[in-house]
Amino acid sequence: MTRYWWSERIGPGFTHGYEIEPLFEQRTPFQRLLIFDNPQWGKGLVLDGIVQTTVGDEFVYHEMMTHVPILGRKEPTESVLIIGGGDGGVLREVLKYESVKRVVQVELDEAVIVACRKYIPEICGDWKDPRVELIIGDGAKYVREARERREKFDVIILDSTDPIGPAIVLFQRPFHEDLAACLTDTGVVVRQSGLPVTMPDVMPFIRKRFQDVFENVEVYLAPMPTYGGEIAFVAGSRNKEESINVPQRDYEGRYYNPSIHRASFCLPGWWKKLIEEYVDNGTIPIETPSYW
Repeated sequence: MTRYWWSERIGPGFTHGYEIEPLFEQRTPFQRLLIFDNPQWGKGLVLDGIVQTTVGDEFVYHEMMTHVPILGRKEPTESVLIIGGGDGGVLREVLKYESVKRVVQVELDEAVIVACRKYIPEICGDWKDPRVELIIGDGAKYVREARERREKFDVIILDSTDPIGPAIVLFQRPFHEDLAACLTDTGVVVRQSGLPVTMPDVMPFIRKRFQDVFENVEVYLAPMPTYGGEIAFVAGSRNKEESINVPQRDYEGRYYNPSIHRASFCLPGWWKKLIEEYVDNGTIPIETPSYW
């Protein structure tokens, strides 16, 4: 296919441009899917015009989303629930732990998994691993039913798209209440929470959602060039004493290491001010983030 320039809107009056060679395009029942190749970032996945992952820097996102909650827990992690994550990167990192006996992944759009398996296999985890149960379906519905079954997980990772289209339900309070009910007593849930530079009210909004249902809430960060800046992660647990800001075991990844783990919880002053203004003082309407 012919290469051409494609751009993604990152913020008001701000785009990222990529010279891409489209490898695969599909309109699924849920979204527009594109797999491309780029000279700088390699192969990448785009959903509804938003870059989800590229081979060039995906390891930063997937390692920080996975290893921080797992290694921050005092107890070894045995059970993990992944909501979304159709590119397979989080699954790949989770399966590196021998302590993990069970992984449930719930992905709404099977076409994402099929496309990534075919075109970006170097990102994907092994869905055939006997520890893995892959469910094609609604993550919110699964969590609600898991709550009714009194099912528990040590770690829940929400690797969903932004709060647009079918993912909106994953940002509402009832879903977070169900998440809290599905955690073990020492369990942790973590989710990506947008880019504070270009989405300044998303991270505080999610932090507020977590504060409504979790006893302990923490924010950490990682650099993601293809996303447009530093991305925020918000983590929550039912136990006030269950901080994950200090690694309990050693691990060295391509990006992650114990020093990075600790440093990721050192937030810029203006992030702290965002949290204070949006959440603690309530000076900005928290129920209507402008990014939506």
